[in-house]
Amino acid sequence: MTNLFPDGELNHAVELGAVDSGSVRVWVRGPGLHDVTARLEVDDEQPVSVTVPLSAGTDWTAAVQVSLPAPAPDRPFTCIVSGQRLTGRLAPAPEAHAGLTFGFGSCHRPFETGDDGAIHTRDAAGIYPAMVAELSRERARFMILGGDQVYSDELEPISVRDRLPGDEQHPPSLEVALAAYRRVSRGFLGQTGFRALREALPTYCIWDDHDIFKNWGSRLEKTPRDHRMFEAACRAYCEYQHSRNPGGAVGPPPYQYTFRHGDIGFLVLDVRGARDYQHGQLLGAAQWAAMQDYLAGDEARTVQTLFVVTSIPVAHVARWMAKVFDRMPGQSGDQVRDRWCSRAFVESRDALLDALFEWQTGAPRRQVVLLSGDVHAASGFIIRRRDGR
Repeated sequence: MTNLFPDGELNHAVELGAVDSGSVRVWVRGPGLHDVTARLEVDDEQPVSVTVPLSAGTDWTAAVQVSLPAPAPDRPFTCIVSGQRLTGRLAPAPEAHAGLTFGFGSCHRPFETGDDGAIHTRDAAGIYPAMVAELSRERARFMILGGDQVYSDELEPISVRDRLPGDEQHPPSLEVALAAYRRVSRGFLGQTGFRALREALPTYCIWDDHDIFKNWGSRLEKTPRDHRMFEAACRAYCEYQHSRNPGGAVGPPPYQYTFRHGDIGFLVLDVRGARDYQHGQLLGAAQWAAMQDYLAGDEARTVQTLFVVTSIPVAHVARWMAKVFDRMPGQSGDQVRDRWCSRAFVESRDALLDALFEWQTGAPRRQVVLLSGDVHAASGFIIRRRDGR
């Protein structure tokens, strides 16, 4: 196939994912290789090696967890795969009170279509070397990518929706759709600056709509083509992103997960995998139950600060605007329906906030911080109960 991406497509790659006090998750892509060896080295500890099996069935991607015989909290480590050395620091012991710097970002849009119809790198992609330098200077421990790491549908030469054969009622085979999503994933993740960022720090991911297609789950109707695209997007997301997360594997959504760093907890929600505007479903029953179990369980009981990642901002569009545009057809209506305060999702928003307030007030000095992307704007809010509690 003709290469349409300025930096080519991601080929052989090694990246780090979830890190705790005794293990590191290693993500690998190795086209044509049956397996590679991941070796974890920590000073004064016996090195540990694990085989990473690879196959064409997952587009030559795989992730494994490399674990020490016993935890080594807060110790520096080196992970060696195929001659590539990636470094980091293991998490502090659970409940340890420690300072933390980490990176958070979303909406990876390094490309644009030029007047010549070809894909070019935007000047804005120059942010990545600066991010790597700043995060290194601040000794950041990891990076969270909060959605839209891949824009599958916005650049005409590589738009999955525009380039797939068939029509809305007669979609292509899953094999054809998956090949298109894998290709666009390799292109966006292969962008030089973005790749260098992921190689510099252990990286956690969650998807958003453009990893599937624009406003997935907030459209008034879903066509057979939409469903096929979603099916293929799930598989590609698991292979290239979710497999690096705690417990991440190829399988059906939703893809929520939790992790901790000392007495700091992270609850990463999937607001796309179960989203269905027609049925008023945002997180879905299974994810909602998992979230409630986490907040009521032993893990969250020993957490002092809880970061909650939700790719779509909880505070953004005014409720009156959502009421005005909620039933509009087309993309403008889709954009407003995509908000937490839209008619179908506002009850889910309030239930989530109630659950987080209840956890926060359940013990002294707890705090909740919401982290979101999606809207291409920087802002900060304080959310309080109306009754002042």
